[in-house]
Amino acid sequence: MLDYLPFLISPNSLGVIFLVIFLASSMILTIPVFATRGGTQVIWTGVVGFALTVELAVMVLLVVLTSRGDIWQ
Repeated sequence: MLDYLPFLISPNSLGVIFLVIFLASSMILTIPVFATRGGTQVIWTGVVGFALTVELAVMVLLVVLTSRGDIWQ
């Protein structure tokens, strides 16, 4: 399948795709934060913040490895 989609394997296109994924997941994951109050809201904020940080780190790592040519040449 990768032979049919070579234009999606560039660092720029991966960056745009990952930006859309990150924005969508941040909107979906923050629903419990706005649905709670008090201490539970603080806990949800910490959990969501950690999850989004890990997601962002993995996405940036994949874009950097793609731009260097280490993966998906």
